Amino acid sequence: MVTKEIERVGIPAAILTAIPLIPMAVGANRVVKGIRVEHVCGNPLLSREDDLKLQRSIVEKGLEAIQTVVDRPTQFDLDKSAPQLEAAHA
Repeated sequence: MVTKEIERVGIPAAILTAIPLIPMAVGANRVVKGIRVEHVCGNPLLSREDDLKLQRSIVEKGLEAIQTVVDRPTQFDLDKSAPQLEAAHA
């Protein structure tokens, strides 16, 4: 996994995914949970304004993740206040 190699040289990295179980299982240190497989960084079903708010909250969560010291795989979830509209489809 690329994030593990980046961290091996001392640079904090996070992976953004809608399926956090996979990177957690292989030992990625910082995993940011996205929205849906087909739209990890947003939701086109939201209004433009709400989608931009959601995208911003995802980026902010990623920045929070790379600033957080971790010693094992850690999942970072979006705040409940972020507009999401619906859960991921199976």
